[in-house]
Amino acid sequence: MTETSPTPRERPFVVSLLMALVPLALAGLGVLFLRWNQPDDLVAKARPEKTPSTTPESQTPVPLTPQEIQKQWALQAPEPAASGFVGSAACRDCHTEIYEQYMQTGMGRSFGRIGEVPPLEQGAKTTFEASGRQYRVETANGQTLHCEALVDDQPDPIYDQQVPVEYAMGSGHKGRSYLFEKGGALFMSPISWYSEGNRFDLSPGYKPELGDRFERRITSRCLSCHVGQVNGVPGRLDTVGSPAFHELSIGCERCHGPGEQHVAHRQGDQGSSQPDPIVNPKHLDPERREAVCNQCHLLGADEILRYQRSDFDFRPGMHLSDVWSLFLESSTTHDDGTPRAVSQVEQMRNSRCFRVSNGKLGCVSCHDPHASVPTAERDSFYRNRCLECHSRQGCSLPETERATKNDSCIACHMPRVGDNDIPHVSQTNHAIPRSADVELTPIGRPRRQSELFLDGPLLPKPDTQRARGIAAAKQSELKQDEELAGKALKLLEPVVAANPLDTAATAALARCYQQIGRFADAGPIWRDVVAGDPNNEEALLTMAQILQRTGQWSESREFLDAFLRLNEWPAHAHGMKAQLCERLGDLDTALQEAELAFQRDPTRKTAYTWLEQSCLKAGRTDDAERYRKLRERLEKVMSSGNADDLGDEGKVDVPRRQAPETDRGQGQ
Repeated sequence: MTETSPTPRERPFVVSLLMALVPLALAGLGVLFLRWNQPDDLVAKARPEKTPSTTPESQTPVPLTPQEIQKQWALQAPEPAASGFVGSAACRDCHTEIYEQYMQTGMGRSFGRIGEVPPLEQGAKTTFEASGRQYRVETANGQTLHCEALVDDQPDPIYDQQVPVEYAMGSGHKGRSYLFEKGGALFMSPISWYSEGNRFDLSPGYKPELGDRFERRITSRCLSCHVGQVNGVPGRLDTVGSPAFHELSIGCERCHGPGEQHVAHRQGDQGSSQPDPIVNPKHLDPERREAVCNQCHLLGADEILRYQRSDFDFRPGMHLSDVWSLFLESSTTHDDGTPRAVSQVEQMRNSRCFRVSNGKLGCVSCHDPHASVPTAERDSFYRNRCLECHSRQGCSLPETERATKNDSCIACHMPRVGDNDIPHVSQTNHAIPRSADVELTPIGRPRRQSELFLDGPLLPKPDTQRARGIAAAKQSELKQDEELAGKALKLLEPVVAANPLDTAATAALARCYQQIGRFADAGPIWRDVVAGDPNNEEALLTMAQILQRTGQWSESREFLDAFLRLNEWPAHAHGMKAQLCERLGDLDTALQEAELAFQRDPTRKTAYTWLEQSCLKAGRTDDAERYRKLRERLEKVMSSGNADDLGDEGKVDVPRRQAPETDRGQGQ
């Protein structure tokens, strides 16, 4: 057993799985897979009429060999993403005016270090209460602290956790959220600032009663939309190096591509016959042009990274589907008919304006990516944009009525969807309805299931099946749907057998086996994941949990130690190690780990119990009594309804190749 990670085992599971799948490669299975991946009407049209069989009944199809199965389901590795980033500052000398304008836009102010970003929060009340807890923002010793406290009728709080935050995420147009780094992992504070009302409140989607608190992991996908250039660590998901970022806010190269060759071209022989290598999105075909905006503004039900792609691989000039397989929601309305919050892209693509424009209408038809429109000029600016297409057909409203709305096209045809502070939700109706009374235009045709968004060539069948399988596995886990897990297994098994190095698909397969209770099958697969990806936090922690459940405490601790070397922040992992060390007789380490678990998450009752028991065994009776009394106070507050009971079990937020992500898209 090495110091860096548990010893990888051979891959008997993959070999045996490949051999077991040989009978499944019959011609009839091909029809079943086609039926899964295609609409029913398309399958019906492709089904030939019955004809008398000319094949002798004794003749049976020849099973495919393992090599043939591997060839049929093999995934192709993509070309490496172009490099050569130089940063936006390199653009300033030649594009000074555009540069200065752009830096005042929301994208140009999307991310920054606290203390360096404009102090928009000045004057805001720095305390509030939520979910039975008290929150406050304070400054001490040059640090900005975000604090959560739980109090009762006694003078001192049950706990008062204080965490320094380092980065502000969001332009401030709607608000800001705050991040902090622990060992290369970034986490989001439960406290955000909202411009409406100039107030601090819980961050979007936060539910402290469910145990989110200070342990919500920021994913690479989140960073890819809010940060200019991340210094990612090769082979490590959702992890940054030192320094964490090469460029903080979204910069010029996000829309124009790496600029190194462009700078060299401009600084070299101007008479060169070689074309300028920089990308100007307006010269791209419509799908590639829109992909530049869609990379961050198209939200969906699921988003699956393509094989061997990272969230930082998109380059202007690519299709969105070159990097991600994105599934759209099955409907833009909820079951009760109320509007569902969907992205601007889905709304616009459903509009009549977009459908009849033959690709001419796009994001930049209305939005200037280099400059923000002053509030006083919004109505006239967007009216002029509308008149570029509608100059012959004027407004049908009387001039007096138009005057009451400042002759604004968007007041009627892009009305606000609703007044809220939630980021990543479209604030105006991009479906461009004929009447302002239509709050949100539903998708014109119902979808049988989540629809795969394609803006380029059709994906190869292995890629499509892989994406559908991972998405189904994710949804089955979220919905606790064993039937859906079974469907995901059928989709994933041949793909995993043919591509044993695809850790994302392999991990999804293992999760499905766990969900249906087949832990004996899941364990070897997780070992395979660790063998192929020793830095996979999810696989390391899951193996530790499986081994702990089966009483293999020493090996469980080895996997857990490997996990904690990669991510030392999660409280539950330290609590788990405290239990293991206690069972192994290492009481000193058990006490240290229990204290770490308490410091990370003082809301978890088991942390108090671990500390009380560990202190008793170590002879520290006074400390044991203190933790016992704190636990009793915590239980009393929770049972009285002043705070929600978190329970004793908590998830550890670890990165997955396809984990549920923090919402993204429209910057704050």
